[in-house]
Amino acid sequence: MTSQPSRIGEQPAPSRGEPRELTLAVGAPAHGGHCVARPVDDPGGRVIFVRHALPGETVRARLTEMTSRTWRADAVEILQASPDRVESVWPEAGPAGVGGGELAHVALDAQRTWKRWVLADCLRRIGGQEVADAVAALPEASGAAAVPVEPMPTDAAAQASSSARRRALAGTATRTRISLTVSEDGRPGMHAFRSGTVLPLRHLPLAVGAITEIGLLERSRWRAHYRPGMRIEAIAPSGGEPVVLLDERLLTAQARSTGRRRVREVVDASALGLGELTYSVHAEGFWQVHVDAPRMLVERVVQGALGEDLEGAAGSRVLELYSGAGLFTLPLAALVGDSGQVLSLEGNEQAVRDARRTLHDHPAARLASGRVSARSVRELAGSFKGGRPDVVVLDPPRQGAGREVVEAVGALGAERIVLVACDPAALARDLGTLLRAGYALGSMSALDMFPHTHHFETIAVLERP
Repeated sequence: MTSQPSRIGEQPAPSRGEPRELTLAVGAPAHGGHCVARPVDDPGGRVIFVRHALPGETVRARLTEMTSRTWRADAVEILQASPDRVESVWPEAGPAGVGGGELAHVALDAQRTWKRWVLADCLRRIGGQEVADAVAALPEASGAAAVPVEPMPTDAAAQASSSARRRALAGTATRTRISLTVSEDGRPGMHAFRSGTVLPLRHLPLAVGAITEIGLLERSRWRAHYRPGMRIEAIAPSGGEPVVLLDERLLTAQARSTGRRRVREVVDASALGLGELTYSVHAEGFWQVHVDAPRMLVERVVQGALGEDLEGAAGSRVLELYSGAGLFTLPLAALVGDSGQVLSLEGNEQAVRDARRTLHDHPAARLASGRVSARSVRELAGSFKGGRPDVVVLDPPRQGAGREVVEAVGALGAERIVLVACDPAALARDLGTLLRAGYALGSMSALDMFPHTHHFETIAVLERP
């Protein structure tokens, strides 16, 4: 690590009357992968959101966006470096590069500290003091404003390795799904940050080895299929060989057409006493991308929903909202048994069809297709035998469930609610609504399921006093 100036890239800036380049003092991280910065010669001046920098650094930055409300910039030269700066594991995601690897220049432990700061800021600023106090009171928060962001097992093992190279590449080679677009000159790549321009790629460092070995970026057998603007989706399921989706065509790893439209995913649920769980998922369907994510989420969410005494879960009534392809539905149905009920609701019909294939021999599960709304929540909850649900599990999309849905959930009076969130701002809003509905925060955990990006997943368990 050096504090000597180092040039890291260039980025065009909008033409305005202001300077195209500024020397910035970099402050705390902000939600979205930026840091809050101000000009070094005007510490009380305009806030500029700068990417590719680290808290405490001094950087030369090039303006990339100027509006009446927001200025954004990319750090293009590091004048004083943070000790947490490392050689980027994905230089092509640096300044003037593709989106999707905005923290690739940050040491992995420091990335998790960054994310914890962002989580604390969102909980306090968006959720309010009630949310911040509830989180600070948790044992796992140790009086802090947020819980630690935990590494995934594969990444933790890499960091603990005796191999310096493996430690340096921790957090890479973990994504089982990647998306590419073919550029105008026929080369596969990704979009530049906040741009429609496709930048060709030379490396896919975040993809698992099964995807990189296919050779999507360099092998002629693939390039013969590419057309400008084509969407490329590579899928490496845990229960079979990789497949590649080229627009609507599905090909094998050898670039041959296949009639297979589904992939098999296998999740180790031995921590729940269930052994291996097998899922049927459409090739275009949603599945968690980190190689460890399905197992970690199943363990945390199901134990949060049913408690540590899983043998006592038989007969429980569970309402599951935004249920996807049944990642949680399957273990929940297996544990509540024939005497229990799991009623799920999902807006994507293909995902519901996937879940039905997976859960065809689980009579405890009833899978409904439709938009999650306050009305649909009340209607579905009213169909439980013997009264209201004991537990509600909701895993909404990035924007969160929203006030009306969360208020409807809170009004059901379930003993426990498990809220899964992939956006800390949405988490803070939904959590605040549940606390105002009279629930108490029992536990929270945050998982670093998207290393080298600003994203992470949070699981909150709430209980009725």
